[in-house]
Amino acid sequence: MSNGDQGKPMTSAQSNRRYFRNLLLNPAYQLKYVFWLGLTGLLLTAINCTIFYIFTRENYSILVDLAPMTDEVKTQLYQELYQIIGYMGLFSLAFLILVCFLGLALSHRTAGPLYHFKRVFESIKNGKHEARVHLRPKDDFKDVAQAFNEMMDKLPLK
Repeated sequence: MSNGDQGKPMTSAQSNRRYFRNLLLNPAYQLKYVFWLGLTGLLLTAINCTIFYIFTRENYSILVDLAPMTDEVKTQLYQELYQIIGYMGLFSLAFLILVCFLGLALSHRTAGPLYHFKRVFESIKNGKHEARVHLRPKDDFKDVAQAFNEMMDKLPLK
């Protein structure tokens, strides 16, 4: 990759900044989208882990306390229960992070076209009436872009 301004190859840090700048085309919209998606996932994960813990702990207590075992074995069983709960929480957190990244990628598919529409609107406002919206194959709002382009083709130009 080259740096467009200086003709020099981009450093890794410059490439990473460019990637993140391009990923967050509309940070306010995209981060709000990811926040609400993540908050929903966090609440569902917390509820799921709490319900699992309450019912499992209750049943564990009944089974362990009534079973003829030594205190050492009972302690070991409770440690395993806490280990299972810890793994559930850890995997839930990993899943939540994955969902947030997926949400960021999906929001990019809507923020990208909106960003492009805005740039085309600015071009038309500045007198470039031949400007049209051209979206990537996987972007959303293709029907809106097509309707906009058809409208622009039918407008009488000054």
